[in-house]
Amino acid sequence: MAHPNSEHTEAVFFFSGDQVAREMLYTEFEAILDGFVPVPDYAGQTAKAAYLTINPQLQISALVFFVIAFDGRGMVDNRWNLPLQQLVEQASRGPDLGAGPIRLVCFSQCPVAWQQQYLWDPQMEPGRNSFVLLRKSVARNRLGLVKYEPEPEETKDEESIAPREAQKLRKALHEHYSQEMRDRLARMLKEQRLRITTLNNRHARRIDGLNQEHQQRLQAYRDKVRQLQEQNGELSQRLETLKENFDAQVQKIEGMREYFSHKLKAAHADENLQLQTLQENYEMELEARVQNATAELEERLGMREMELFYRHQQENNFKEEIARLRQENQSLLEQGGGQLLDRLDRAGLSFVAFHPGVGQLTVPASEMAAYLDDPETFAARAAGVVPALYKEWLAHSREPVCTAKNDQGHVCGKALAQVARPADFHPGESDRCAAHQVVVGQRLAQ
Repeated sequence: MAHPNSEHTEAVFFFSGDQVAREMLYTEFEAILDGFVPVPDYAGQTAKAAYLTINPQLQISALVFFVIAFDGRGMVDNRWNLPLQQLVEQASRGPDLGAGPIRLVCFSQCPVAWQQQYLWDPQMEPGRNSFVLLRKSVARNRLGLVKYEPEPEETKDEESIAPREAQKLRKALHEHYSQEMRDRLARMLKEQRLRITTLNNRHARRIDGLNQEHQQRLQAYRDKVRQLQEQNGELSQRLETLKENFDAQVQKIEGMREYFSHKLKAAHADENLQLQTLQENYEMELEARVQNATAELEERLGMREMELFYRHQQENNFKEEIARLRQENQSLLEQGGGQLLDRLDRAGLSFVAFHPGVGQLTVPASEMAAYLDDPETFAARAAGVVPALYKEWLAHSREPVCTAKNDQGHVCGKALAQVARPADFHPGESDRCAAHQVVVGQRLAQ
């Protein structure tokens, strides 16, 4: 935005901490004040800002450091009303930022006392100086202002000036520079006074804050002391009550101790008599229990003997019955079946039975009854082995596997070569695999 040489440009810079966060012309700031443009970045916050007037050479000529509050939508608080331009007109002198002493309004240098609450003091420490920061920001010219350079003044050749005029010029220059040095010294003193005032105000606010915090802590400590005193009083009263209860309990216990001591002495005299009575009662009760248990055991023993007698008698009866039945069976075979078998034998017929390990076995008619009673025993006798061995061989011939059991009790079950003849079968060897035969051999050796 371009301005004539005689006009200044108004701008507003917003701060974030110790840095300039946003720059705008005063017309844009007026749009924010009128509620046309929100600032979401500062919604619900109080922002620090500075109002500047900038000359055509992009140098600061006036500064107002103020604070402004925004609502939750980023709009300016309606209660904010700070006449920035009027404050500049009434402002005092400040530091020189390149165009001579500026007009400065801040918290420590405010022409209107009741407006001081809307102002703030700039930082003046090295590296954080707000004036230097604003001067550099204006020099960067992010607002796009047009800079006008002043035309150089014509200088006269000192040799062409007459000696009297030269002396007058020297005197004027001396007075001019002396006045300029005095003005610069005054500005420096004023700037230092402003710095001191700013620091004093900052320290005063900090002291006020510390005093307020001290008062709050002191009040908290007082409340705590009062609370502890109340608790102490309650505890003292409770302790007094407990002491009274304790004394009463001690007296009660003492009375009970005397009562039981007297009762114990009285009972001690009857102790021996009571013990003797209890012992006699216990012996009598024990003897009665032993007699009852003995009678019950004798009764059970008699019943067991009667059961054994009846069982032996039944066994004898069964044995006699079996012998009688065998005789009847033999007589029937001799009377009925025997005649038939004799007729078949005289007719040239023979009885043949097949048994594993024996093959075809001819059964004479005279031995038919014995064969029918126990065929396996008859076959074992024909094979030339005992009946028990023949039965083991039959089990082996049906399933020729290793019948040894491991440590867990499981059968080995390994397939073996079948032994064809019962006479060649050896239990513990023919029905064992090679591994378990070795084990059996080791056990037999032991």
